[in-house]
Amino acid sequence: MGHSTNDYYDLKNVIEKFVTEGQLDRYLKDRSDDPRKRKRDEERGQEERPPQPPERYIHMINGGFTGGGILKSSRKMHLKEVYQVGEDNRLPNLPTISVTKEDAQGITLGHDDLVVITMILTNTYLHKTLIDQCSSIDIIFKPTFDKLSLEEKDLKACPDNLFGLGVTPIQPLGYIFLYTTFGKGAKSKTLSVDYIVVNVTSTYNALIGLTTLNRLEAAVSTPHLCKKFPTTKGIATIKGDQKLARKFYNESLNLKGS
Repeated sequence: MGHSTNDYYDLKNVIEKFVTEGQLDRYLKDRSDDPRKRKRDEERGQEERPPQPPERYIHMINGGFTGGGILKSSRKMHLKEVYQVGEDNRLPNLPTISVTKEDAQGITLGHDDLVVITMILTNTYLHKTLIDQCSSIDIIFKPTFDKLSLEEKDLKACPDNLFGLGVTPIQPLGYIFLYTTFGKGAKSKTLSVDYIVVNVTSTYNALIGLTTLNRLEAAVSTPHLCKKFPTTKGIATIKGDQKLARKFYNESLNLKGS
């Protein structure tokens, strides 16, 4: 539309000239190196590529006390309880927790940052605590354990290895229960948490997993970078620090690279 046949003959001649001189190949290579072009091609490929059945499974960080405790017998009993869910029609007595746009104030939206908070552990404000909803355990890393002036002789034996912290299973140094406070003032909760201590290099001081989050009855919103849980004085909100979260994440990538 709007062009003569001769125009297309001229275009054909130009393209053939480019092909002969190798300029078309260079042009296409430059286009493929453009990150915006690659992203569009990847998105288009994801839409057009038929789904393939997965060949492998990569699970969360697991081990520790989740699922009934350390003993195999208690875990089997816990598994039976899970399979019986649904036979009782009573609804669980869980609180209603809502997250609003006000909770996202001060946050750069469109992010993929982690929820990194501060909590009180043994009367110490512990910064750089990662909220990890994909972990079945609560972890203290050895450098933090030492800074808290705790001693290895107080650790209890942890017979199971941990999986998911690296390419190989990790044998914990042991575990210890410590009183931990989440929140401030009246809107806070203090729990006795069983922490597994691992001698692994990390940019974080500690990691809070599903076990403690469920005990808190907490709801975590990653877009809002906050954690909420009920207290006797209402719903408590703990805000994550976006700047620190991004800094620690970059540092953790540097650790993996080295």
